[in-house]
Amino acid sequence: MATVTIIGAGAMGSALTVPLVNNGHKVNLWGTELDDEIIHNLRNGMPHQKHKCNLPKEVNTFYADELDKAMDNTDLVIMAITSDALQKIFKRVVPYLHEGMIVGSVSKGFAFNKNDKIVILPKVLEEVLPEKLKNKINFVVVGGPCKAIEVVLQSPTAVTYSSNDIKSADFMKNILITDTYRIETNTDVVGTEVCAAMKNAYAISLGIAEGFKKKNEYPHNNTKSALFTIAISEMISLVNAMGGETESVIGLPGAGDLEVTGEAGRNKIFGEVIGGGCVSSKAIEEMKKNDITVEGYAAIKFGYNLVKQLESENKLSLKDMVLLNALYEIVYNDKPAYHMIKDILQKIY
Repeated sequence: MATVTIIGAGAMGSALTVPLVNNGHKVNLWGTELDDEIIHNLRNGMPHQKHKCNLPKEVNTFYADELDKAMDNTDLVIMAITSDALQKIFKRVVPYLHEGMIVGSVSKGFAFNKNDKIVILPKVLEEVLPEKLKNKINFVVVGGPCKAIEVVLQSPTAVTYSSNDIKSADFMKNILITDTYRIETNTDVVGTEVCAAMKNAYAISLGIAEGFKKKNEYPHNNTKSALFTIAISEMISLVNAMGGETESVIGLPGAGDLEVTGEAGRNKIFGEVIGGGCVSSKAIEEMKKNDITVEGYAAIKFGYNLVKQLESENKLSLKDMVLLNALYEIVYNDKPAYHMIKDILQKIY
């Protein structure tokens, strides 16, 4: 039996308690200050707000000021924090780490490193480590089609665990794998991470096609499928330019995750609203008012600027990323979605 501490009591962090408890491990779920209500409810036998159902009673819950207790004798740490807060929260965890410990991460997105370059999230985690732990902590990142509520309900699911050290990925896999939560492992951290972030951006385009359906009152499935194909092609170009592998894009982290993200969720809803005729600035303002975070909104800007960064290094050309360019114009410059999408298909086909 292992002791696993999950940092972040949101949707995915809490969902992973289910396979862990099913495998007989000791599970500590620590919440940030923003999770106080979640922890309070769980301690009082109430459902998790995100899932609308109870977590396993064996889960040990900890408030923000109880991190020392949550990290006591931990064998595996899993970071389940939003990308914008990941580095800040990880700094609080670092004092409890020791040489040889494995840190998993289900966070998705990009970040700026200390040199203000856009990098994948494990890079900013590595920067936080003190010199004595540099190259002494192995990170495992998680990608693939994985709706948190379906993990809680134990719907058959398949995901990818990637690490520069395959033994670390296999270690984490062996702790979490169940008959319904299936895991493949590889060493393509770059491919898995880039797909995890960019699928949110491209899922907005799939939502836009769904919005066309509501606006025009007839299906736009042809449009959606064409955009899906273009998205995969551009993700391959970006992953390859970053040094990742095509297999990740056509597998679970890329095509798999893009499909499920395009079916439902905040990125799809945001796209639908735009496709239905609302300009992006109004749509995002309304969602922010309702405290709804659209991961793809930030991912589009990160992706766009990342391609420009790679272009300066002669690794990728922005003019070849037609859909990403169009998404940037639609989302950040309020360009008309229908005209932009139609223009994409004319340029490519």
